[in-house]
Amino acid sequence: MSTGASLMVECRSLVHIYKSAGLEVVALQGLDLTVDRGEMVAIIGRSGSGKTTLMNVLAGVDTPTAGNARVAGWDLAELNERDRSTYREQVVGYVWQRAQISLAGELTAFQNVQLPMVAARRSWSERRLRASELLNAVGLSERWDHRPGQLSAGEQQRVALAVALANRPQVLLADEPTAQLDSATAHAILEDLRAIQRGFSLTAIIVTHDQNVTRHVDRVVMIRDGRTSTETRWVEDGNLRRAEELVIMDRSGRLQVPRPLIEATGLRGRVRLVRQGRGVLILPADPVGDDVSPDV
Repeated sequence: MSTGASLMVECRSLVHIYKSAGLEVVALQGLDLTVDRGEMVAIIGRSGSGKTTLMNVLAGVDTPTAGNARVAGWDLAELNERDRSTYREQVVGYVWQRAQISLAGELTAFQNVQLPMVAARRSWSERRLRASELLNAVGLSERWDHRPGQLSAGEQQRVALAVALANRPQVLLADEPTAQLDSATAHAILEDLRAIQRGFSLTAIIVTHDQNVTRHVDRVVMIRDGRTSTETRWVEDGNLRRAEELVIMDRSGRLQVPRPLIEATGLRGRVRLVRQGRGVLILPADPVGDDVSPDV
């Protein structure tokens, strides 16, 4: 787990409750998450697991109900309206699932990329230089004078990415950026996103169902029932790069055992925890058939 000055995103025991049809829904239930400066992390999970709520909190759209959430040193629970506007303008960039949300249909790609900078009162020369730089970075230098309706779905998503980066955010948030694209275009977008993330030294968090995203990120974190449950990271093993899945234990000592392991072992209800060296074994409550001697 990341610590110290390298942290860009830090969530500790994060809780968010919202109302739906008069009922309170606990979308985040004590979630813990850290992301290093310059790291690219994918967040995965089933619908209703809390992914979108987490992104809304990090984007400054929703306020934490309890716990802590800090991004680039900003305490998201303490933002007033002015701070929230500044945070969303200067600290985070957001790429929506539907690129059209970020784009004005009557404006060209070049003009769309400049819009966030107009709101931030950037000079004309700075806006022109930055828009040219970003459209070149996303491979659209020859399409800058085209309106969104004249662009393909993949090109629209690239313009939306450039719009999100216009004000030089420290953190890029992307919510299902490839959901509406075919597999070849999605792969190309992810490659571009990874290249831009590295080239601009960005911290990036992507919510996705696309399993192909794993090869483009540093870590994959799964959310289940409003908490982080497992994390997949890559380790070097000689000349090979292999995936290693870890179960995340939260600050209260809780962990979520992956369902395939539960089904394979038949564990349910009460279990025994047995210390073995520096590790812990999880065993059925009934000791019959177990050949394990706990360390005392």
